Amino acid sequence: MEQHTRWSGWMAEAKSPVWLRPFPVMLLLAALAGLTYVNALPNSFVFDDKSLSNLSEQLQWLFDDLRNRHLLTYRPLRTASYAIDYAIFGLNPAGFRAFNILYHVLNGALLFTIVRAVLKQSRLALLAAVLFIVHPIQTESVAYISGRRDVLFTLFYLAGLYGFIRYRETSRIRYLCLAGFSYLLSLLTKEMAITLPLLWLCYDLIRSIPFADTEGRSSPWKALRDGTRTLLRRHAWFYLLVGILLSIPAYYYTKVFVLPRSLRVEMWGGGIWPTLLTSVRIFAHYLTLMVFPMTLSADYSFNAFPISYSFTEIRVIVAFAILGGVWWGLYRLLASDRWAAFGGLWFFVTLLPVSQIIPHHEIVAEHYLYLPSAGFCLAAAVLVERLLTRSRNPRAIAAAFALIVLLLGLRTVARNRDWKDELTLWTRTVQTSPQSARAHIALAGMHLRQGRYDPARQELVEALRIQPHSVGTHSDLGVVLLTLRRFDEAEREFREAIRLSASPSPGLRVNLALAYLGRSQFHQAEQELSEAFRSPLLSGLERAAALHNQGLVYAKTGRPAEAERVLAESLNINPKNVSARMELAALYLENGMLPEGATQLEETLRYKGPDADLHALLGEVYYRLGRKDRAAAELTRALSLKGNFPEAKAFLKMINREIAGDKAKPG
Repeated sequence: MEQHTRWSGWMAEAKSPVWLRPFPVMLLLAALAGLTYVNALPNSFVFDDKSLSNLSEQLQWLFDDLRNRHLLTYRPLRTASYAIDYAIFGLNPAGFRAFNILYHVLNGALLFTIVRAVLKQSRLALLAAVLFIVHPIQTESVAYISGRRDVLFTLFYLAGLYGFIRYRETSRIRYLCLAGFSYLLSLLTKEMAITLPLLWLCYDLIRSIPFADTEGRSSPWKALRDGTRTLLRRHAWFYLLVGILLSIPAYYYTKVFVLPRSLRVEMWGGGIWPTLLTSVRIFAHYLTLMVFPMTLSADYSFNAFPISYSFTEIRVIVAFAILGGVWWGLYRLLASDRWAAFGGLWFFVTLLPVSQIIPHHEIVAEHYLYLPSAGFCLAAAVLVERLLTRSRNPRAIAAAFALIVLLLGLRTVARNRDWKDELTLWTRTVQTSPQSARAHIALAGMHLRQGRYDPARQELVEALRIQPHSVGTHSDLGVVLLTLRRFDEAEREFREAIRLSASPSPGLRVNLALAYLGRSQFHQAEQELSEAFRSPLLSGLERAAALHNQGLVYAKTGRPAEAERVLAESLNINPKNVSARMELAALYLENGMLPEGATQLEETLRYKGPDADLHALLGEVYYRLGRKDRAAAELTRALSLKGNFPEAKAFLKMINREIAGDKAKPG
């Protein structure tokens, strides 16, 4: 009967409309992806994207992980794809996103091909692929350039699934080779691909379940029992090998449960029960996002997705109810729509590596749903197809499905705008996840880059309200307060950061010295700098900053020779420190060392770039050195940068008169 059904399916396929054949479907999916993601193309690099846009860095990363033996997190194919993007498009983010969209279209086409190969129903396959293409949950993988990891590993993963399906249908070794090679490529793109053999197992299990109309199956339990027996009889040797492959995660379990506590990977909530309870909520949250993707967030870190500690929490009870209902539904589908059940298994199996059963640093992320969403879309498509074939009014069902696709597409278009730039992204994330400390910190960083210090301070204060023991946030807030000249508050933040840190960074001492300098407490500043210099953790850049601050202390306390020495030493370590160069230039000028002062001002301009005030000061120095032509050139440059600069204009006018007078003198 299986063979009869297969031939019937192929006969139905031969009669399918032209628009349901592979090439027209590919064009349709490309058009849908273009419509839903075209507004993402002008978006800039955001968040992690900036570290992916340099070709030399990409090529270096290809070898760094191997050199450092990071084999379980080795992603050379993802890295190589970025290098290719850079080679073609340079630093144009639209080119990177265009490739993301292309890979997304290919994944939609592969999903169509897989479903069509399994069920021999092009319309059902198209329904699944369309849902997959337009669903808003995909934006974090497609519109975000760094989401390439999920889009690309899914491409190889789906190819591996297709190869396995064709191997089971034809017994041809070339398809098994395709499955195995694609699995390897997928693993070399992202570790989440490890579940592919488990999905093969699910496919074999579902495929082994006998048809109700010929086998007289009366219950889901009997279907599962008979399917399992058939599976073991036919493929026991194959899944022995799968079991060996899937023993690799034992490495992580060793780190979690066996190693001494000081060497273990810390579990969420500090124990197995909080981790498991939170994992149940994570699964329920992902299901909710698939059904109702209205509130999407780029970050769920501390404390946007809080840990659960008790079975009696309302959110835990609700999560168990959701999962229990879904799993009961999947169990019942084994007897009626087994391929819908396969879609559900696909969703849960592919989420296993990121469900936090094995602790992972990112508790929840929407890009984790890229591959699992394909299973969800398959299950949904099977159920929609059932309604279309059994309903007395299939046009109403088709219209409802079209409306859902339209709404999902519009939500995707709207979500793409949130990825426009970092300021837009983090502003939106703070709105949707106000308990995300990382979102507040990132938004503070954006304010700082644009010179908005008070909004940055407010965001860091909010981050500390959520996560009060963050050493880095206390330190960042202290730096902002230094800029705002709120030295007492800055001192408190640096002191708190030192108190909270088991091994305080010497950089904290260096910054604390700046707070004392701001209040002219030079003795205390020297003490903090001495502590920093004694630290074995002092890095090169931190040492340069400490020497810079020490130079300020010496200059303020009447020790110009010592100030000159340590400032010069600081610049030897970090020649790009324009603030230290300005201090050294001022020191030279105050002591009448005009040539040395001019040299430092020239170097400052070289590193800092054009600056009207610096050009005007340099013009004054050259005038005092008797180099009137050079002085006039610098003042002219200052006026070109700052038109409303009356002092420079008057000084230049005077110099030009003197130059004219000098030329008019005889001999």
